[in-house]
Amino acid sequence: MDDVNDIVITAEELPAAIEAMLFVSGDGITVAEMSSIVNIPAKDIEAVLSDLMNRYEQNPWSGITIRRADDKYSMMTKPSVKKVLDQMFSPRNSVPLSSASYETLAVIAYNQPCTRAAVETVRGVSSDSIISRLLDRGWIEEAGTLDAPGRPALFRTSKQFLTEFGISSADELPSMELMSYQTIRDLENSLRKAAGAEDKQITIDNIIEKNVDPQEEQDNAQDQAPADDKE
Repeated sequence: MDDVNDIVITAEELPAAIEAMLFVSGDGITVAEMSSIVNIPAKDIEAVLSDLMNRYEQNPWSGITIRRADDKYSMMTKPSVKKVLDQMFSPRNSVPLSSASYETLAVIAYNQPCTRAAVETVRGVSSDSIISRLLDRGWIEEAGTLDAPGRPALFRTSKQFLTEFGISSADELPSMELMSYQTIRDLENSLRKAAGAEDKQITIDNIIEKNVDPQEEQDNAQDQAPADDKE
């Protein structure tokens, strides 16, 4: 016999229950999952979630906020405490990426899902090493294969990308025609407008003000040669 979920949560207990689920969920949890766990209708979960998100965001004494990425909600630190966490985890922070990496990220973000060959067509140089670095960073992920000879892999931005850049969905990125941006800074500006805030956890200025990883410089030097013709 299947286990019966007979848990009873009162309206007064619901905010604490949702807060606890968010805290332990790790990669995030959907409204449907929370509804199933506490036997509360999804619309009631959404109403309490909205109230919790507002309270966390407006509380100047809290370094925690609640964000949505696609259909999942999770708790995370506020951008305003980034410098404290940078100091806490220094020098174990990830090595900053170069402007070439952000350019590649922009191409994928605005044209996803897209193949490696499509990225190289836009950039005009080989992007193998940079795509590998973005995969390692967790900002992009494979999204199946293209129905074409060789079945090339398709790439898209990840939930980690949404979380770190402060947007809920790739749909919040402003529509842009292929290569319509003038500089890579347009990606940062677009994300800032989409998030509705000036305080970004990641900025282009923060990247270019720091020393670039030596391996990144080597990757960029290799990228100066024209990409080989792709099928």
